[in-house]
Amino acid sequence: MAFRFTLLLLFTMHGALCAEEMLRAANQTASPINQRRAFGNACGPASLLNAFQYGTDRWQRVFNAIPGHNSNTRIRHLVSTWGEQPSKHIDSVQRWNKDQGINLVDLHDIANEMCGAHHLPEVKYQILTRKKSESQANLLKRTHKLITTSLNEGLPPILSIRRYAFRESKELASKSWWPIRAHFIVVIAVTKNIGEESESFNIKYVDPYGGFTREGKLQTDTGKFTESPFLGAGLPAALVGKSLIKKGEDSVLTCSAVMGHW
Repeated sequence: MAFRFTLLLLFTMHGALCAEEMLRAANQTASPINQRRAFGNACGPASLLNAFQYGTDRWQRVFNAIPGHNSNTRIRHLVSTWGEQPSKHIDSVQRWNKDQGINLVDLHDIANEMCGAHHLPEVKYQILTRKKSESQANLLKRTHKLITTSLNEGLPPILSIRRYAFRESKELASKSWWPIRAHFIVVIAVTKNIGEESESFNIKYVDPYGGFTREGKLQTDTGKFTESPFLGAGLPAALVGKSLIKKGEDSVLTCSAVMGHW
């Protein structure tokens, strides 16, 4: 039943994307980089490669400069050249490692070092939490503007998505929402325009876990996580953290950050 429901959601979203005007990345013929060909926790490096190769010609220069002809060789070169360098933010830690992958700020450093070699403009990031007095609807509009601006500038943005679970805390002696697992994806198409009252917008994205293009939406609704500072990520095909959810446990997928050029 769950599998059928997921398929129904995917077909529904596909129909929605076909029916509305979408803003798309420049290079729609690119072949997705698959992190699983190299390392299980290489979603960050793989997403950087996907962002560059789906972009305009100037951003593609970064991708084309990476030696190799497949996901494995390109990811391994990126990791050995930039990922294994010391983090500038955490003492005595590499930017990337096989067990934990990479965090957003270290990935941001790598992106700008790669771009700097080609005299490209700065890549930026934003943590997508509600600001003081900001509504979910305004957070949705702000997120949409960052995504569309980066796509218009030729660089498909990278999203950080994170699954939360409602589980018992020994320290607090009560249940609360805990982050379970994070993942990076790349937006290659987005609803071009949204209204003042919009509660969601559609995206097409590259999931490096398997190297697939998927469809879904970002939304104000965060289900039972009613106090979430993030937007909800309605991505039925996203597997991030699902295997870590215990039987009977509620979970919610959120969108926590974006990286691109604006």
